[in-house]
Amino acid sequence: MENSMALSESIKETARQENREYVSKPLSSNRLVYVDMLKLLAIIGVITIHICAVPLTTLKIASSNWEFALLFGAAVRWAVPVFLMCSGALFLKTDKVIAAKRIFTKYLSRILCALFVWASFYEGLDIYRAFRSMGYFDYTLIYKAIEHIFTFNTQTHLYYLYIVILIYSLLPALRVFTDNASKRQMEYLLIAWVILGIVLPFAVQFRPFSLIRGMVRQYPMSMVYSAIGYFMAGHYLNKYPLKKRTNYIFYFLGITGLLVTICGTELSSISRNAVYTSFLEGMTPNVAAMAAALFLLIKNHFERINRQKQEEAASGRLRRIIVYISKGSFCIYLVHVAFIDLLKDLSLTFPDANTLITIPVLVTTVFMLSLGVYFILSRIPGINKYLI
Repeated sequence: MENSMALSESIKETARQENREYVSKPLSSNRLVYVDMLKLLAIIGVITIHICAVPLTTLKIASSNWEFALLFGAAVRWAVPVFLMCSGALFLKTDKVIAAKRIFTKYLSRILCALFVWASFYEGLDIYRAFRSMGYFDYTLIYKAIEHIFTFNTQTHLYYLYIVILIYSLLPALRVFTDNASKRQMEYLLIAWVILGIVLPFAVQFRPFSLIRGMVRQYPMSMVYSAIGYFMAGHYLNKYPLKKRTNYIFYFLGITGLLVTICGTELSSISRNAVYTSFLEGMTPNVAAMAAALFLLIKNHFERINRQKQEEAASGRLRRIIVYISKGSFCIYLVHVAFIDLLKDLSLTFPDANTLITIPVLVTTVFMLSLGVYFILSRIPGINKYLI
């Protein structure tokens, strides 16, 4: 017992020493404060979207619990677009020099490694669930898992990694453009993206645009290439400050986008007696407006803080917590679905309970569990470099 108590005290003292080292370690002055905050909000948003998916697809449409799930889910549809915009703000900064070789040997190789390992992890979980359900081990599931991995038919939320792989592959060319393009040329590119990658793909789902045929029907950009537009938009909004009036226009569009997301989904779902998800997709005008509005809102908030206060805030505990979660957002993204599935298996998602209460509780639970995984994995050499 004494040895156990001594060991416990030793662990606590080690933790206190590590915490003091963490608090005293200075933060980089080159960090974009608002980007860290946006990444924190975005990862909470992603978890919320996936938590809300269960009640949205299982509860009676237009019931009170379904309405609350729609409200929570619709309010954070900007999450993945904001992640992409944050990446653009960071990777396309004028003062950030990244050699093409480094992109492929460091960034791209790490994403590929993480994709393979985490895809294998989720396939393994599926095999284990099948074993628990059937009571025996089906070896054909291993062959199917291998097939899924090598045909890129992996866990749904890993789609984000495929988008990142494409963006990293094109990053040298994107930097050539952003380093040499004028503000007007950037605006022209973004307008073309909004039309071809956001508005047109959404519009062709409805009459009269759905009647379009021929080559014009091929004009809309696919989702994966349209995602590059968010990447470029993040760079533009980070580099070029907007007029106060323009910011307010974006805020108005963001609020309008939120209302369209909620009302459009609800009315369309009721009329079809099935959940209608088109208004919830990331490459839609309403969600794009929400993402841009939030990006600008957070960015402008931190820019209103004068330099002295910003430097003081940078040394505060709250700022360090934000940075820590921001750094762990990729790991949280990768692992959170495993915890959601675990809660489902344990019947702890409470689908019939009041979603106004259960959704925030479940989001908090999954977030904290995922953050705990990051806390552990970030201390393991190799894993903290290549997998999270």
